[in-house]
Parts: sequence; structure tokens; C-alpha cells
Amino acid sequence: MREKYARSGLSPDGTWYTISGSESAEVPVVMIHGVGLDHTMWEPQMAALEASYCVVRYDMLGHGRSESRPVDDITTFVTQLEELLVYLNIEQLHLVGLSMGGVISQAFAGGSPSRLRTLVLMNTVYRRTEEELAGMRRRLQLTRDEGLGPVAAAAVDRWFDDAFRKQFPERVETIRSKLLANDLKAYTHAYAALVEADAIVRDALKHVRCPSLVLTGENDPGSTPAIAKRMVDDLDNAELAILPGLHHLASWEAPETVNPRIVEFLKANH
Repeated sequence: MREKYARSGLSPDGTWYTISGSESAEVPVVMIHGVGLDHTMWEPQMAALEASYCVVRYDMLGHGRSESRPVDDITTFVTQLEELLVYLNIEQLHLVGLSMGGVISQAFAGGSPSRLRTLVLMNTVYRRTEEELAGMRRRLQLTRDEGLGPVAAAAVDRWFDDAFRKQFPERVETIRSKLLANDLKAYTHAYAALVEADAIVRDALKHVRCPSLVLTGENDPGSTPAIAKRMVDDLDNAELAILPGLHHLASWEAPETVNPRIVEFLKANH
């Protein structure tokens, strides 16, 4: 059995991170969460990944236990990732990003494609049309006008169906509580960076050559199967996984479905 370990801390640049899993793994798996959440959203994946991989999770700026700093655009969050990799002395990595974490991953991948062993993009967006952006722009304005309450309620409604909310109320409440606990200014600035990210990310995935997995839920209303296919079309070596019946937070909604897809992909391309 491989030796397992865990440590966490605050980097000199103000990023809270945690490292766990197999100390002997050569290439770490770095995971980036979605806007309004934190590194703990990956808890349902940890048991599956830690057996074979060194897993690095961190809180985006202004989220969880990471410090805030002025946000110019999505590159502020890419710079945070780059700083953390320097601090942890990570050159090669498996990169996994969900939602906004996926957009950060795209921007990083486009600028540093040779550093990626694999890329996993989950329930995320890419080269959106104005129609696809309309809902995000409305939610951003709603947050500016009315605070976190309405957007948290809307997220829970969009991310989980009635059956899931009835069967797993504690999972739903965990996500709702995390959303409501955000600093309003930090959340709004991060969400605005996500809304406007396409102008910076552009067609970054056309530069990526490593094996990639693009995964989304069949019923994800924002990170749709059509957007997932758009990513696959621009990637050089990609698999597409549309998960039947699932929504935006598929990793939380059905880890028993998501985890095997990620683990099998990593094992095949390690």
C-alpha cells in the first residue's frame, strides 16, 4: 500500500491549500473549485483519488480561507494558480477544474500547455454566445442589487432537482450555506471575472495537446452539453462524457458516477 499523507497551509501569496493522498505519486492532481464554493467541494472525490494520487486543492482568492486581492479579470486567478505551483515546486500536473475552476484551467492550459499531463474540464463554459451569457449577466446584476440570498437560492434550484433535494437535504444545505457565507464583494468580483472571461480565454483549448476529459451533466442549464462539445472540438485529444440526468454540480450530486470516470481517465493517461 502506498504511503498516504496530508498537510495544509497558507502560501506566502495568501492561498490556502491542502495536499493529501499518495506521497509517492510523481505528478499531482490539482483541483480548482467553482465560484462561491471552496476546496472542500471536492470531498466526495477524495477517497477515490487519494489512494493513487497526490491531490492538491486550494481556495480561490476571496473564497474559503484564501486572502482577497483586487481582481482585474480571470488572469488574476490564473496568476494565483501559477504562484501556488511555484511555491509547491510543481512543474507537471493533472489539472481538474469545475465551473469557474474549469475556466481558470482553460486559461492556464492555453498559456502553459506543456506543463499539463492531463486536463479535466467539468461542468464549465467556453466561447459562450450572448444568449448563453444572458443568464449569468442577470445573476450578476441580481447579486449586486440584492446580495447573496437570491443567487444562492437560484443556484440550489438549478443545481439539484426536487428528488435530490428530498433525498439528500444535508448535501444541499452544505452548498447553500457555503454560498451564503461568501464575502459579497469578493464573490461579485469573482463572478464578474467569470462572466467576462471569454474575451481573455478566447480559443485557448486549440493550443492544448495533452489527453483531456470534458464532462458535464445532461441537465446542466449553464454548462450545457453543447458547450462541452464545443470544447472537445477545439481540443486535440479529448473525450466527452455527458452524464445522464445530472446537473451543474455533478461531482457533488453523483460522485458514484463522476469518480470512476475521472479515475479511469487519469489511470489511462498517467
